[in-house]
Amino acid sequence: FHFTKSMGNLKSILKYGFTPHYCLEYTLDPEDIAAAFEKFPPRYAIPMVCFCDLPISLICKHLGEYGPYGIGLDKKWGLKNGVTPVLYTHNTAQTLQLVLHRSIKEIKVNDMKTENYLRLIAAYTKPFLGPAWRNEEVKTDVPFYDEREWRYVAANREDEPLFLDREDYYDKAKINNLHKQLEKQNTLSVSPGLIEYLIVPPDENENKILELYDYIMNLYGPLYGQKEAKLVTTAIMTEDRIRDDV
Repeated sequence: FHFTKSMGNLKSILKYGFTPHYCLEYTLDPEDIAAAFEKFPPRYAIPMVCFCDLPISLICKHLGEYGPYGIGLDKKWGLKNGVTPVLYTHNTAQTLQLVLHRSIKEIKVNDMKTENYLRLIAAYTKPFLGPAWRNEEVKTDVPFYDEREWRYVAANREDEPLFLDREDYYDKAKINNLHKQLEKQNTLSVSPGLIEYLIVPPDENENKILELYDYIMNLYGPLYGQKEAKLVTTAIMTEDRIRDDV
């Protein structure tokens, strides 16, 4: 599952696929730990798309946290595209030793390829319980382990830093340019045959359902045929329907 805050975002995913964006996230870096304590934004942003590997009976909490619109895909899609479970850890874990317990800026080895691999491991690692930066404020003691997160992190290249400094993240011109590069080179397309759920907020008049239905028929009908498009529309459901069913 992937959750988003607007119908426009959901439509964009159906049409273009998933594009990584730089997201501010507290890492295991000591600078980030200090930033969270002082209630400052995270020190770094990571170019990624996040998913959760949860049964539909457990997603209602996430709809409230990350957005009332959602898309659920067959896991085969994620495996094919390199979407990967994150590595959860904690302060006394052996996995914190060596690279993960050092400053991100201190990851320096003689082999640049190895250095990039180590940074990528750091980008896929997060605490099982810790602070999160949400709505421009710190939320403490978030049980990340409950999310069973999978993510896709854009590969590190010279023109796309894997860890972007906070100052550069808040530079609108720079971040917009980086996001355009990610859109061109790192978008993950979505095959309609692998869509299992499309979730919209409750709506007494079913306007949101009808809007999404029409969009899918117009988008997929000419490309895949009316039958395939109609099959995708059967995946549409509302959050209140999920709550009632479980």
